[in-house]
Amino acid sequence: MEKLKIHHLGPVKDLNVGILPLTVFIGTQGCGKSTISKVLTICRDMSWILKLLKAEENPIAPFAKFCIDEFFYDDTELLYEFERVWGHYAITYTKGVFGINVFGQAKEDLAKKIQQNLLSSNQTLLSQLGVSDFSDPSVMEKYGKIINSNARTILYVPAERNLAGTLSTSLASMLAAQVPLYDALIEYMSVFEKAKNTLKDYDVPFLNAHFTIKDGKERIRIADGQDGAERLLPFQACSSGIQCVLPLVMVIDYALKLACFDSFVIEEPEQNLFPTNQRELLKFLMHRMDLLHNLVITTHSPYILSCLNVTLLAYRIINEFDGGAEHLKEVYDGVYLNDELISVYSLDPESDIYCKSLIDEKTRLIGINSLDSVSDVIGDEYDRLYHLYLKLKRAK
Repeated sequence: MEKLKIHHLGPVKDLNVGILPLTVFIGTQGCGKSTISKVLTICRDMSWILKLLKAEENPIAPFAKFCIDEFFYDDTELLYEFERVWGHYAITYTKGVFGINVFGQAKEDLAKKIQQNLLSSNQTLLSQLGVSDFSDPSVMEKYGKIINSNARTILYVPAERNLAGTLSTSLASMLAAQVPLYDALIEYMSVFEKAKNTLKDYDVPFLNAHFTIKDGKERIRIADGQDGAERLLPFQACSSGIQCVLPLVMVIDYALKLACFDSFVIEEPEQNLFPTNQRELLKFLMHRMDLLHNLVITTHSPYILSCLNVTLLAYRIINEFDGGAEHLKEVYDGVYLNDELISVYSLDPESDIYCKSLIDEKTRLIGINSLDSVSDVIGDEYDRLYHLYLKLKRAK
């Protein structure tokens, strides 16, 4: 069980949602999607929860790292509730004060369990990274970013990730020079650095691209569609789509390989992608849902919703009809998704209902009117202009 309630935090007006294995937020720019994803990321930070339990440090500190510390107002309220195998707790913020309520055990007992989990998960992670001496002071210097993000248990993939490809060879020098980059981006780039040095040959079939490190340089092997020949291009010289998506899918597979996160937040997966590749990226994510456990997506793209609707309808065919799986193979070779595992919310600051579920209670599909309202508006404008054109042409 995971719940999030927010009242008047930055652009977020009133939100009361359940977080399911796949949760999607769609809306225009500035409607609060990023704020919600950042709050979720912070609230899954075990080290921060530990500090709340022990009343240590300024509780607002992680919000400053995500650049949303100035989003708090006099009437801001926050409630995050999560029940795990080892504990059930609720983080609260009201009247300017953070608190944490623990159910079924003493706060001290929960704190001990969190400390044990953090120690165990960090040692497991470092062992998988090839570290044997955990007391070595250079360990934190080298792996600190991924250890810190591992403490959150949730990997946050920021919208600014398109810089990861361009700056992929410069992370160490930027850190040494103390270049003021967004903390979440630095952490993501740090995980990508580990990923590319581990997965030195990595295929992204739907982009027709293969990542490799040759002579110490990052290259992308791309098949030429005309003569079938292959070209080896510098990664930083490739298209924005490849630079944005390849690190994303590589980081996810690397993180799953290490088993160091139990959930993922991905902002704008459609970034720099043609609609057909948006569909392929979503299929990539759906194929890994059993391993991802919990995935939160923020998006502007109605194509993402349309693709999700296909997976929901495929699931209905399989579960409602005898031999549904066999019939499905005749027309569809993609993934399907249990409708009980997905929630989709539309955010609209201009509406009386700021946050609205788009899953139809009867059909258990995403409402057809929600899929692409912008296209409807553009279509109406086109129809009006076309009728005006015909009217003027006849009168000429």
